[in-house]
Amino acid sequence: MTSMASYDDDIRAIAHAYIGRHGEGTNGNPAFVAAVDAYRRRHPETDNCEAALTVSNLLQEMPRSGCK
Repeated sequence: MTSMASYDDDIRAIAHAYIGRHGEGTNGNPAFVAAVDAYRRRHPETDNCEAALTVSNLLQEMPRSGCK
């Protein structure tokens, strides 16, 4: 089971990667791939498909306020 601190750290890592790439003018797939890469650095045992699904779910849970 994942601890709440680990969950929060995962959210921060993928948000930072996704928003960072998005802020560079990159949206869509490159920003998503950056978020998946950030997640896999934290969870190297996770395969790409599982990481992509997890990141997709975590991105859905992120607050949208202030995101354009």
